[in-house]
Amino acid sequence: MKLLLNIYFRAFLSLLKRPPNLRVLTNYAKYYLARIKPKLKLNFTPTNLVIYTTKSCNLNCDFCFIGDDLNPENPKRYELTFDDYKKIKESNFFKNALRLGLLGGEPFIAKDIFLILEDLKKYGKITTVVTNAMLLKGETLERFKKCPPTILGLSLYPENKEDVQRVFEALDSKTIVWIQTIIEATDLNKIYRVLEYCKMIGCKNIRMGNYYPTYGKGMDHVIFEDNEDYRAIRKDVEKKFGREFNIDWLAPVQRKVKKKACLQPLSYIHIDNRGEIGACFMRSPNADIYGNIFDQNAWNNKANQDLRNNMYFKREGCDPWCRFCENLGEDLYKV
Repeated sequence: MKLLLNIYFRAFLSLLKRPPNLRVLTNYAKYYLARIKPKLKLNFTPTNLVIYTTKSCNLNCDFCFIGDDLNPENPKRYELTFDDYKKIKESNFFKNALRLGLLGGEPFIAKDIFLILEDLKKYGKITTVVTNAMLLKGETLERFKKCPPTILGLSLYPENKEDVQRVFEALDSKTIVWIQTIIEATDLNKIYRVLEYCKMIGCKNIRMGNYYPTYGKGMDHVIFEDNEDYRAIRKDVEKKFGREFNIDWLAPVQRKVKKKACLQPLSYIHIDNRGEIGACFMRSPNADIYGNIFDQNAWNNKANQDLRNNMYFKREGCDPWCRFCENLGEDLYKV
């Protein structure tokens, strides 16, 4: 929570410099009212719009949330061009969104990524990019320094420590940077190694995520709510380093569904370069199921209403895709 408070405060200050359009604020107000009393059919569009710039990546992690869609055979089909982006800009989904995120795969594989980032500077939106930093070097890094997003997430892996350090040092004074990494039940001591690394490079903002078992694989890596070792390490870290770092801790997964706190069916969608919708970050864009932002009723189609019904009105169980998601029992974004 300390990390989120730090980031949201600084993001709010950035909005004061370039205030959002009134329609953005009106849309957010409608969303906030729906948080208090959720509905199946919504009279606003998502406050968070995240666009895949590509489904290609220079890594191939088994816990990647886009699963089998990663590194497709025809990658150019899924690459966000500047022309694709200009079409998306004309949609109410873009115009009403408070936050606009760019994701991959690895976002910087897309050749038009800098044209898009440069254009996004014109709008009063919180912009976010998540990258493994491995492609940001030389002239590419210098260009990125001229058009940074509001918030930059650097994904840390064993093979990219030098890349993350290089990009952190180049961007830390220009934007809000956090380092994010996946913590697994099979290697909880990674928490201490990540803290040592962040201390070494001077980064205070850390986001730890839980392992998501795509298609039920890798359940032994998931940190569940009854993991006493994780609780002990978290308590130890908070005691020793509580003032040194802004940590957003992972949410342990429930053994049995006791509460459903996720707000993504009200606030959040992912889309691909063609505007096809994925209802949350665990669901790849699929127009046949979730619709397309250029469809008149996409946000309120049957699949999206069914997700809201399952999340907010059904007491028992949950949608199968949600079952082992850390976001199910805790609203990770708290905004």
